[in-house]
Amino acid sequence: MRFTHLEKVTTVLSDHPVRLTSAYAVGPVKLPENCGVGREWSNHFTLEEWNLEQACEEGVRLSAGGTVACRLLTELDPRNAELNLGVFPALNEQERLVLVSNLRCLASQEVIIRPFEGTGQIWIDDMLVYAESGPLRLYLKEGDHTVVIIAAFIPDEARSIRISGYQVCDHPDVAELHHEFIERNIRFHMAWLEVEKSAEREGEKSPVSFYLLRKDRVDLPADQTLWIEVTNDAGSKLDRFQATWEQEYKYAWDEEMIENTGMLHFTVTYQDHEAGEHHFVYSVLVHPLSDVVAGLQEEYEHFKQDHIMDALHAVRKTQIEGLLNELERLTALPEDPFEGWDYRVVREYIKLLKQIFAYGFAELSQHPFSRQEKHIYLSSNGLGEGFFVSRLDNSMQRYTIQLPRSYSPERQYPLIVLMPGKRYELGLPDFQKRDFGRNWEEEAIFVTFSCRGVTLGSYIGEAAFLEGLNVILQGYPVDEDRIYLTGYSNGAYAAWAMAQAYPSRFAAIAVIAGAPHPQQLMNLSNLPILNIVGDQDYLFAQAYTAPATELASSYLKGVVERCSNHWDTHELRLLDGVLGWLMQWKRDIAPQRIAYRTERGRHNRAYWLELTRVDEHEEYAELYGEMSTTGKLEVTAVHADEFIIHLSHEVTGLELAQVCIGARIFVLDLLEYSRFRFVKMKSQKRPSPEYRLIAERERASGASSANEAETGQEIIRTKSRERNAWGHGMGVLDVYMDRLHIVLPSSYSAPEEEQAMKRTANALASPKTATWNPYIGVHYPVVSARDISEKELADSNVICVVSDLTRHELLHRHQENLQFVCTEKGYTLGSDFTEGEYCLSYIQSSPWSISRQMLVVATNSPRLLGKNLFMRKLVMPGYFNGLHPYLNKEVIVYDSKGVRAFNFASIKHAAPKLQGQ
Repeated sequence: MRFTHLEKVTTVLSDHPVRLTSAYAVGPVKLPENCGVGREWSNHFTLEEWNLEQACEEGVRLSAGGTVACRLLTELDPRNAELNLGVFPALNEQERLVLVSNLRCLASQEVIIRPFEGTGQIWIDDMLVYAESGPLRLYLKEGDHTVVIIAAFIPDEARSIRISGYQVCDHPDVAELHHEFIERNIRFHMAWLEVEKSAEREGEKSPVSFYLLRKDRVDLPADQTLWIEVTNDAGSKLDRFQATWEQEYKYAWDEEMIENTGMLHFTVTYQDHEAGEHHFVYSVLVHPLSDVVAGLQEEYEHFKQDHIMDALHAVRKTQIEGLLNELERLTALPEDPFEGWDYRVVREYIKLLKQIFAYGFAELSQHPFSRQEKHIYLSSNGLGEGFFVSRLDNSMQRYTIQLPRSYSPERQYPLIVLMPGKRYELGLPDFQKRDFGRNWEEEAIFVTFSCRGVTLGSYIGEAAFLEGLNVILQGYPVDEDRIYLTGYSNGAYAAWAMAQAYPSRFAAIAVIAGAPHPQQLMNLSNLPILNIVGDQDYLFAQAYTAPATELASSYLKGVVERCSNHWDTHELRLLDGVLGWLMQWKRDIAPQRIAYRTERGRHNRAYWLELTRVDEHEEYAELYGEMSTTGKLEVTAVHADEFIIHLSHEVTGLELAQVCIGARIFVLDLLEYSRFRFVKMKSQKRPSPEYRLIAERERASGASSANEAETGQEIIRTKSRERNAWGHGMGVLDVYMDRLHIVLPSSYSAPEEEQAMKRTANALASPKTATWNPYIGVHYPVVSARDISEKELADSNVICVVSDLTRHELLHRHQENLQFVCTEKGYTLGSDFTEGEYCLSYIQSSPWSISRQMLVVATNSPRLLGKNLFMRKLVMPGYFNGLHPYLNKEVIVYDSKGVRAFNFASIKHAAPKLQGQ
């Protein structure tokens, strides 16, 4: 098919990467079901030659009858510099949008096309080059080339097609990353795609249709012979036949041939131009996944009979049951609406379970990755999928891990944590494909685990991260001076946030296309950071300019990729050049200069300075410290009522140290003590705050700088009704930072009350986030007051939803400990009574444990629960957003005067707000 009059839709590729800035859009058009990958899409239109400029007035005729509209697109989306497709409605299942454009090459050259995942199909000069298969490389001659994109859906924003030639990069680090990107993602790789729609969970009895497509059209010849081997789940070879590139195939099978298997696995073997052999595996369900899971459950029952259950270590038993639970979860629609169904994960889980059942643990104990009882079962290359029961909500959570090739439990290893961009982003197939760190002299442990969603490293995301990290540290030999974080987009946000909250916890971070908390950049002045951002990223000012301005030091390495938006840099993550940069660093335990700012009492430690109490009338505090080699210290505290200096002879090599705070000088005995607590002296006469010193010996069970995630346990908690130091700035959200139960009354006055309170409990049990993906993978237990014991509540944070204390027996027993007195007529705080309908949310120490938090949701009118924004749907902010005006307060009041929020700083200050003043 020929296209004419394309001057209006011509993009020139010269010496810098480009995007298609204009195109003719034909459709949306409903294409027949048999229009699959590799088939000539143009047969569904009548003309052999299209004048698309004229078609904008007359439309394009279809071979099946009728016409479809054609329009010229030139408007660009400012977020990604791509053509704006938002003018079209969402496409139905069989609908496609055809985009036609012209690419003009000013010279013959190799061209790299980097499409963001999920574009559909791309045809160049009537040749299919892409079908949801990742980046590709081909050779284009000088002149014009017709580009046709068959879009299968209209994305909201995540759409990008970056086209580049052999331009000279303006940054050597970018050139190095580009070289590895080509080697890792394009060169000597291919993609194998189904022609027909995948049967996914249901299995399919019809022949398997597929199409072999090269990602590299430069070094992979088109005429080479490929071999395809067909195996079942047990690894038995069923068939072997020849194939060639860019051809469609149908493979027929029957029940007798495939034997008892859930999937057929097709291994494609091919050679590169140097005769190096490569493999690619594609799998397809041939039986419904529910049947496959049922069969695996039956095998597990037999396995338990053959192996004494006591002999199964708890970690490995949890692994088997976790794999089965994940497969069972995949038989239905995922809880997360953004979570895709991945056949590769199904394949790997089935294979892993089959291996465990086939050989048993006794035989497996002979290979090096199964010698430790506390380890999960790992494959021969050190890869594994582990599971643990989360303390937060009793759910089963997974992690993916790769141990070094020369792994020994007697040696400590660096740990690189791959921060997920979504709830689950990386798994066994991704680790196998990338083969992390195999070319390094010193290898590391790689791990990724869920932070429960796009949480930007905040609240539930932080609690999940710290829990997952602790699981790895307890199970594997990690050098805690060499823990690294890396992530892309949301994963980068999370890495920034965790590093800002716990700067002395990590050795270095590598972040791609994510932004830090702008007001707390000073916290990272001693942390090595590799920051990669595209110059067209809509986050450029926040993600690149702000850190480069605030952190102008040798510790920050900024890398800007030209002509790249937020989604282009997705392919630069997890390259060995990025991971290798991390490995050169080791944590600095006692830097000479410290600057630390915090809004939250939970984030309170920076190296040898720890903030233990913030001025209750302020929303933030800062600590500045400078230490000379001779033992002289200068410390400045802003809005700090109490802080600790952690220094010892072992760390500094000194016996005495002098610290200057304001106008006073203190002498620290570093031989005798290691913790020096400074408490602000309450006096209105002095112009600046003064502190008194309390020297303390380090507790044997106390947190050290190597275990900073646990330092919250050392904060002195008050047993009064005032707010605790740990919860400062966390507000009502502090209840989500640990294990949590939501406790409802034992009885209700009416069905309407029961319905309203259970609806609120479920909203609090499954909060959302204020991000592009609001789903958080949690659902905290919701129980009746009669169904949980006080002993259980002593080891848990608690949310109590109540309208009448007499019907909430657990809370009723401790009513004298409650901050508010709530009655049918109104509520009382201190000596102030407020009459009328109300809905209160307030957080305080739990009556069952001084170290736990309780959030009370109290109302005398259950219908208000449905009107209260924060009880109807709880949407959590990210740390990047700073303090929330309501959720980061300790009390939220909703009544006839509207919504107010405040802290328990003093009843005197709270009273006017209660009255709506």
